[in-house]
Amino acid sequence: FHNARLKLYTLLWFKPPVGILGAWCSLRIIQKMSGLYNPPPPSSGEEALEAAEDELSGMMMIKSILPSALVGNRISGSSSSSSGSTKTASSKFSPWGSSLLRLNVSDKSYKIRVQGQKQTRKRKRKFRRGRSFDLDKGDRSYDNFGGIETVRVRAYQEGLKAALEVVSEEEEDDDGSSTTLFGNKQSVEEHKSNSSVKDDVQTALTALQLLCPPKGSREYFVQENAQALSKLSNYIAPSSSTRDKTKTAPTVKQQNIDLLLHHSSKLIEMRTLDALLRTLRDRHLIVASRLRRARDYWKWHVNLSGGWFGLFTQDIRLKVNSVLPWLGLNDFKERIQRDYERVTASWEKELICLGKVQQILLDRPEEMEVGSLLSVTKENDGEESSWLSNLLSGGTKSKPSLDASAELILESKNRVWIRETEDWCTTARQAVRDALDEVMITKDVGDAERSEAHKFLNDWASYDVTTENASSWLTALSIVEYSGSPRRPGEQRYLQLSTIISQVKRYDFLGIPSSVLILFAANMFHDRVVAPHKQEMIDFAKSVFSAVWGVIEFRFYIPLKDIILDLLNRRPRMVDPFALSNEQTSLDNMLKDLGVGDGTRENRARALASASRMYEEEVAGGAIRGIVRGKVAQLMLIQIQQLKADLLQAMDTIDVLVDANRLNVQLIAGIPALLIVIYGTRAAFLFWSNIRMKNFRLPHDVHSEMSDYLKKVEECLVLSNYQLDAMGREQAVGAKACLKPKEMGELLLLLHSYLNLLDYMSPPFPSKQCNSIHQSVQNLLLQGQMSTKRQLDLLKVIQSKNDELLKFI
Repeated sequence: FHNARLKLYTLLWFKPPVGILGAWCSLRIIQKMSGLYNPPPPSSGEEALEAAEDELSGMMMIKSILPSALVGNRISGSSSSSSGSTKTASSKFSPWGSSLLRLNVSDKSYKIRVQGQKQTRKRKRKFRRGRSFDLDKGDRSYDNFGGIETVRVRAYQEGLKAALEVVSEEEEDDDGSSTTLFGNKQSVEEHKSNSSVKDDVQTALTALQLLCPPKGSREYFVQENAQALSKLSNYIAPSSSTRDKTKTAPTVKQQNIDLLLHHSSKLIEMRTLDALLRTLRDRHLIVASRLRRARDYWKWHVNLSGGWFGLFTQDIRLKVNSVLPWLGLNDFKERIQRDYERVTASWEKELICLGKVQQILLDRPEEMEVGSLLSVTKENDGEESSWLSNLLSGGTKSKPSLDASAELILESKNRVWIRETEDWCTTARQAVRDALDEVMITKDVGDAERSEAHKFLNDWASYDVTTENASSWLTALSIVEYSGSPRRPGEQRYLQLSTIISQVKRYDFLGIPSSVLILFAANMFHDRVVAPHKQEMIDFAKSVFSAVWGVIEFRFYIPLKDIILDLLNRRPRMVDPFALSNEQTSLDNMLKDLGVGDGTRENRARALASASRMYEEEVAGGAIRGIVRGKVAQLMLIQIQQLKADLLQAMDTIDVLVDANRLNVQLIAGIPALLIVIYGTRAAFLFWSNIRMKNFRLPHDVHSEMSDYLKKVEECLVLSNYQLDAMGREQAVGAKACLKPKEMGELLLLLHSYLNLLDYMSPPFPSKQCNSIHQSVQNLLLQGQMSTKRQLDLLKVIQSKNDELLKFI
């Protein structure tokens, strides 16, 4: 043990790269081994085992389509559906609120369940950064209010709380009245019905309390709502679907509760589908941006194949093909043209899909006004603040009325809203199905798997009973997350570092091969780079540290310290006042001993004049005789003392002058430090923005590209609905003309590219100005789809704000 510890210390101190990386590799291997040899959890019972077998039988199709990292969602969702009906667990410090427990299922599904848990953690930890994917006002609602329809959510929460209290009271009454000698079958059924309704109300209330935190993961928001949608599937299905109905005629309260649950369930479904569609829109934006780069790549090759350079390369290819015909270089130009046409077709198809998704988001039913939020929660807020009235009333609070919630739901505008919501949810599901069908077509899978996937998505979009569980929602979410990964037709397969790393990781068992290579490279680096030039590196580091510390000390620390001391009246002085007073008193006493003064300060000038005359007489009578027998020596000491006193007096005057201008001098000395901070931070921000863009450009060039994107947006809006010119209908419907799906997709792609550059340049552009531009861009895509005329007017405001950014460069 002692030898092993000695070797470890040797590696750590004499070979730091090997020691540090060795410790990191050891921790990584231990972590992988702990995950590998972690024993599977025990089974939770025969029912959970049967449910796990059913889910595993339904996973065969999903395994063949999705990556292995996405397969576990169905199992994790099924386990959550079996456990969520019993109890819920609240996470106090989580911004997501309460989440449902998950039971441990059989050993057979353990690996899939672990993958699902990893995917869940990945979704929960995911955060949205920047502004490039927040394109409309609905995205702003997620950051400000945690989702859409905030006012309606608060209103339904009040109604569900009242319904929960009513159902609880009825359940207590049933418990007291159902105990008879022979029993009562009808009361038992009613008791079970009340229990199920109470569970549904609690589930709906818990789901409406879920909020997406600012910049939070919308994928995790969809996953958390999947369990509630599974439980409330009877209230979510369209009116044409079969629903469970009680045999007896329902009371007015039961009808109100059922109506409230129906509206709340559709609201939960709409919020979930909205988040799912925004996730799908983000994937379409990623694919469209990727296809645009591929399109520019093939367009450059097509342009390069023409002209004298194209003829020259064509002659070379023909000569090479005559020698090596198996290379197939004869039709190289046709292949480039064909790839360019394919990628252009894929790009336009992706723009159409992107535009359709965004149009569905904009066609969402109109929300309740935010100003009515106070009227919705007025009573509840008053109860929380009026503690004195509650104390005087014996602790009884005014409960929110279930009848008031029913009256709110039965209003004409809310009845129109529920019909529009049902149509919108159906359209949204069909849009997700169509988009994912396109993804399955691009994926290289078999016909059987593709048909099964199509059948699953078709059943899910048509509200089939078998696809209304949580696992189906999680499967749809997984396919949406994966929709941006497959390559589209004509897309260039670039050699990416991530692809190489993923291929290497397949053969990296427990991280041992990669750890050995890392340690070997670290040892080689130490032996060939660090050890031979160790002293040079140390001297260079010391010189750099000295230079940096010198700049900090003489340009920042000393001027700042002197300014603070001057403001606190703690100024260092060159002359001590006591020393000056002492020298002047000594001069007065010496003049008094000479007999020419009285030792006071007022008579000092006359005494010095008399001493000077006396010194002249002594020198005139003979200098040697004056030194030996006269007072020349005493007079010389008086002159020396006078010189000392006058010198200290002059230094005191200079000290006063310096004190009067010390603050000004230190402020002037701090100007270089201020310039270093200003221009240094600008250079650092510019360098960091160039690193993020992966392209080193000047701010003026980036701003010019941003202006070009805005001009392209204006061109897209101007050319929209150009067919109306030929039909002569432009003046009639020009004010109501809206964008078509392809034009909407192109507009979204241009705005995404503009906001992407705005993110990269913030800083050096100020955040306040960038946020103002971002808000104006979001106003271009308001709910209900503005006309192109209004969008062009708003675009002029955005262009003026964009031009003002030049002042900050």
